[in-house]
Amino acid sequence: MLRAEEECRELLVLYGQRLLAAGLAHSFWGNLSVRMNEEEMLVTPYGVDFAKMRPEDMVRMSIRSLKFDRFGNKPTTERGLHAAIYRKREDVGAVIHTHPTYCSVFAAAGMPLEVENPLLADEIGNIIHISEYARPGTNAMARNTVLALGSGKGCIMAHHGMICCGADLKEAFHVCGAMEEAARQYVESRLTAD
Repeated sequence: MLRAEEECRELLVLYGQRLLAAGLAHSFWGNLSVRMNEEEMLVTPYGVDFAKMRPEDMVRMSIRSLKFDRFGNKPTTERGLHAAIYRKREDVGAVIHTHPTYCSVFAAAGMPLEVENPLLADEIGNIIHISEYARPGTNAMARNTVLALGSGKGCIMAHHGMICCGADLKEAFHVCGAMEEAARQYVESRLTAD
């Protein structure tokens, strides 16, 4: 899997803006990455609002060592999580981590998401697993999340948010939206039940 770096940078900006527009992210709360090749990934920078992000803000780094150019932007604190997924899953070309409203309900409750809509279940699976809690940005969080993700397309991160992946950012974004919709339907069906 070899992608042109400039295209990857532009796609990270585009999908950061799409997350904001879809209500799946807020300001700079979340992060995205793309696998450029077997050894490198591009990740969004630490502390930069998705609405203000530029292609040159992205950070190129090693998937294995997590080394990056110290003279540019600092990468997201969740870089180890993105790298861990790429190391475990050769099929994954893009990762999105964010904190959308309804998936965050499941994260706060510490419970997996049962996907009740058959159409959504066909896309993302019947159960979205939840990871065991660990502090954000730690190796333990990365290990727990990779374990909960397994071979799936996404998982809930206990007391934190959600993560989704795909062959590219388009697929990862679609999974993110499908997970949030499944979570919305689950929550709202309980609020309206007699």
